[in-house]
Amino acid sequence: MRRLLALLPLLAACADRGAEFDARMAGYIGRPESELVMGLGVPDRVQELEGRRFLDYELRGGYGGPTLTPSFGFGFGSFGGGAVWGTGVGLGIGGAAPPPACGVTFALRQGRVESFTRRGTGCA
Repeated sequence: MRRLLALLPLLAACADRGAEFDARMAGYIGRPESELVMGLGVPDRVQELEGRRFLDYELRGGYGGPTLTPSFGFGFGSFGGGAVWGTGVGLGIGGAAPPPACGVTFALRQGRVESFTRRGTGCA
């Protein structure tokens, strides 16, 4: 139970970031398509269906952070005439992990943003 209580501030911070993202995207609702494209760039995909236009964005955030890689090894060596065997356990820092995915689809009707949906854990 204590562990769960310790995680609550972290979960709340994540929820706040998601709410901030939603508030930013909601700022485009009611705006013309040209303002959306000026703000987010050219969409990755555009589809039209039943009088509505859908603009799909794959937002790629900057840096996913370093990756930690556990390792286990064996070694052999000599020092001062004696043979030495050994084993070791380590933790290495590798290259950057890809940033978490974030996709946003805006629905437009008559050239104005009507709504949006987001998907992925990287929308912050």
